[in-house]
Amino acid sequence: MKAFFVLLAIEIALCTAQTGDAERPLIKFPPDPQPCGTNEVWKQCVSGSCAETTCKKRTIGPACTADCNYGCYCAEGFYRNDERNCVTLDQCPPEQGGSGRRPCGANEEWKECVSSSCAEATCEHRTIGPECTLDCQRGCYCSSGFFRNAQRECVREDQCPTA
Repeated sequence: MKAFFVLLAIEIALCTAQTGDAERPLIKFPPDPQPCGTNEVWKQCVSGSCAETTCKKRTIGPACTADCNYGCYCAEGFYRNDERNCVTLDQCPPEQGGSGRRPCGANEEWKECVSSSCAEATCEHRTIGPECTLDCQRGCYCSSGFFRNAQRECVREDQCPTA
């Protein structure tokens, strides 16, 4: 048993000599929890790649790094924006998944996920499809029975110019 402690003391001395920093402890203790900002919580030993969601990356995982980080991270249901604040999803910029919902005009309705190539009929192209892209766009589109004209208004078919 005495030999074990002698070997342990030698190993500690070698580690300290190799690092050149006798003041740095060999065992790293976690920092004390710190006060966090709005919509943040203190987390201990979390993966840097899986600690919180952001407006740009709304899901955690599947692959997380094996590092151990401590700090303030967005609480569940909140997303880190470019200004480093934790916000709700609808407060994220539209291009990053936020609603960005604006009021729609006359004869328009808000749609959450439509193909950009098949979103609405126009006076020029009165039928939608058959080939639609798989992208997912959101915004104000003409309501059923209305067609987008050259002035970007949604009008009844009888208000479309004749060919």
